[in-house]
Amino acid sequence: MVVVNSGEGPHGSGRYGAGERNRAETTIGSELTGGPSARGAPHREPPSAREDDEDPEDPETSPSPAPSASPPPDPPDPVDVAFASVGVGTCLNVFDDGWGKLNQERPVAVDCGAGFAFSKVTVVTTSASNCPGGAGRWGWGHVNDDGSTVALCLDRVFTTGQCFPATLSKQADGSLHGEGRLFSVWGCDRTQVPKGQNAIMAITAVLNGGSCPRRTDRQTLSWQVFNGAATVCAVQRTN
Repeated sequence: MVVVNSGEGPHGSGRYGAGERNRAETTIGSELTGGPSARGAPHREPPSAREDDEDPEDPETSPSPAPSASPPPDPPDPVDVAFASVGVGTCLNVFDDGWGKLNQERPVAVDCGAGFAFSKVTVVTTSASNCPGGAGRWGWGHVNDDGSTVALCLDRVFTTGQCFPATLSKQADGSLHGEGRLFSVWGCDRTQVPKGQNAIMAITAVLNGGSCPRRTDRQTLSWQVFNGAATVCAVQRTN
């Protein structure tokens, strides 16, 4: 209870004012269990949750990571592309270099009428073992980057005036027998031949039938090519 002392002078309003202040303070103080020290801590409602205060680990509210960019695919192997671009009937500047291997690493199409069109694709298959054999033919196999395989079956394009290396041996009757590297192309003006060969043969005719024309100065030799479908006639080149 607040007791007002009204006997302290005629101007009790000042004291009363103080009593009002004290009463107000006492009233406030009586509402707080902490006494006078709690008067400076006004009662507040707990703060409401905000979107900013949400748990960052909450999968429903955490932002999804941006998807990483996929690396660009590797460019196709140019040799794979070269083999894939060749079809039946394509002419190539490809031949045996004289040592049992081809002069090119990849097929490049050329004009079939050109003087350097030395072979023609007859079959495209998956393995060189599928290619037809015989003199004047070659199976050119290739393994692609993805593990698939391709093979080009080639027929040599023979032309009068071309040369190839051969091994000649004299028979008992004085005639010559020759084993030629018929898929090879050799410079007619060269002075050396691959190891194991001893002659350069110059083509004088390519026949689909009949006999090779004879010469009086040199013996003409003949080779059956493409399993007998054609005959190559040639004489030994002399200096």
